[in-house]
Amino acid sequence: MDPERYLTDRERLATALRDLRQDAGMTGVEAARRARMSQPKISKVENGRLLPSVADVQTLLTLYQAGAAERDALLEVAARLHVARRQARLGELEHEATTLRYFSPIVIPGLLQTAEYMRRVFSLDLSGAELARTVTARQARQQILYDSAKTFTFVITETALRWRFCPGDVMAAQAGHIASLATLANVEIGVIFMGAAVADIPLHGYQIFDDRLASVELEHAVVTVTDPRDIATYLRLFATMSQAAEFGQAARSRLAEIGSILDSSR
Repeated sequence: MDPERYLTDRERLATALRDLRQDAGMTGVEAARRARMSQPKISKVENGRLLPSVADVQTLLTLYQAGAAERDALLEVAARLHVARRQARLGELEHEATTLRYFSPIVIPGLLQTAEYMRRVFSLDLSGAELARTVTARQARQQILYDSAKTFTFVITETALRWRFCPGDVMAAQAGHIASLATLANVEIGVIFMGAAVADIPLHGYQIFDDRLASVELEHAVVTVTDPRDIATYLRLFATMSQAAEFGQAARSRLAEIGSILDSSR
């Protein structure tokens, strides 16, 4: 789960539990007594300062007589948040690490996304104010690229740029944005273009923070890898992908060409 989505889900759960309590006509003190919880705990849950256990959420939903659909949805959010809390450490590592490597074969990495691209990514699950807040949060996160104490290396594929997840003009702007970011002194962006000889087959995207942790992006979850032997495997894979990629002016020129083609095909 993206850090932005984690924060949005925390807010959604807290707000929903508060609204349900109020709709049930209960004060925080009464809800705490009937749920056998402390009143400060109820307050912290509703203010988003405390992530309740799935069992606590279930107790409160039963107490507030939530509808079946809302009950199922909020229990799913609670379960997702507990998985994501372990992943939230990745956001901290992004700030702590000094050498960051990203490989993404299909999706443009979050730190490189334009506002319109990320809006379309998040709109698969979000809408309205939640969507706007999540996009704003990711844009704020992107400021880390301008921290000259850190070095970033991204390896993406031409397929990620040509994947018509967004209209041609959006993808054209995305290609131009990547080319612009590639001019930052602490940012290297490599592109594996179609026809390049690649010595391995990547099965998924991943991120490597310094040489001590890798974050592997799967369809259903993000797996954190800390075993030095596994880290070494991902470092080797990243080196192999980097060797197949074009960097610098060569990559920027090709990105400009792809952008022109995408823009003319809208």
